[in-house]
Order: sequence, then structure tokens, then C-alpha cells
Amino acid sequence: MTLWTRAGLMIPICWIMGFVVFYFADRAAPGFVPEKWVVTIGHMLGTIFVLLFAMTIGVTAVKEVMDVETEEKTIVESPHKFLIFNAMTWGIILTLVAGWMLYSPPPKSVLDTVFLQKDILEKKIKEASKDAKASVMNEPVMREWVNSSGKKLTAKMVGTEIVDGKDHVLFIDEAGKSISYDLEKLSQADRDYVKSHSKNK
Repeated sequence: MTLWTRAGLMIPICWIMGFVVFYFADRAAPGFVPEKWVVTIGHMLGTIFVLLFAMTIGVTAVKEVMDVETEEKTIVESPHKFLIFNAMTWGIILTLVAGWMLYSPPPKSVLDTVFLQKDILEKKIKEASKDAKASVMNEPVMREWVNSSGKKLTAKMVGTEIVDGKDHVLFIDEAGKSISYDLEKLSQADRDYVKSHSKNK
């Protein structure tokens, strides 16, 4: 099954562009539109774009085809479709959805979740890059540690020491507190990490 025919792909693109335009316009002028209406207005703008497409470029093209053998003329319609609906049908469907959204507007968090994925991804890449750089420079990295009982601690390893004949790991937690912890009480994965990153290995 073909997802779209002719310029039918423009239907979802026009709808998405409504959200994009309104989202960034709203961010440029915060508070101009109450938060609960942000998604609804974005959808309505996208619906207007779809309807404009449907009434201009998206108008069904009609052409005459002549059968060479019989010389009979046949009218062939070639609409702009996305999935199984043409542009105008999508405009009507989206208008009905807009009416429902006016009655029960979705929260702004729905739109934020979509558009902030890029920010979240960029933040993760930046953190991963920072950790990689610290690893290359042999600098301590803040990470999650797990002991043999499954308890977790977020801290960075700053060294090792021997206490009462046992190997201990020196940590600094998120609050800046120093902790000396028995190496054998850590999970196997964390013990391997300590051994691979210890200066005394």
C-alpha cells in the first residue's frame, strides 16, 4: 500500500508545520497564549495549513485520457492523498479534532515532550562527551555504583586504599562527601571497573 499519492506527503508536513511555527512563536513571546491552549492552537494552525493546501495545490487534478483503439475519452481523477484520504478530507477530519481539542485541550507538556527530545538528546551527547574526555584524561567521573545487595550510589572514584588489610575504594558523592567503601562489597561489574581505572592496577 502506498502511503501517499502525488503531493499527498504535504498533508502531514503542513500539519506539523503548524505546530513548529506556533511552538517557536510561543517561545519567542512566552505567556502570550495560556499553556493549556498551546497544543490546541498549534493543531488549529496546522489544520489551516492543510486546508490551504487542499484548496490550492491539493485540488484534485482531472485529466482526459483517450483510448487509442476505441478513441473514447475517459476522465481520470488523480487526487493528492495521504493514507486513504485526500487533502480536503484530512482538512475536515483535523477540523473535527480541533473542535474536540477546544472542548478538552491537551496539556502543553504533550508538545514540549515532542520538541524537547532534541534538547534532551543534545544534553546526553554533551554528558557522554564530557565523560569520554574525563576517561581519556584519567579524571574521575560521576557514575552510578551498585553493591552486591543491589543498593546504588552516585559518586566518583578518586582513588583506592587499604584498610585493615582490605582493598577500599575512595568515593566523593554528589554532596561532596568522602566515602571509603570495601571493594569486595561492590558488584562484579564495578569491581572490574575499579581494577581497570585504578592507578595501582
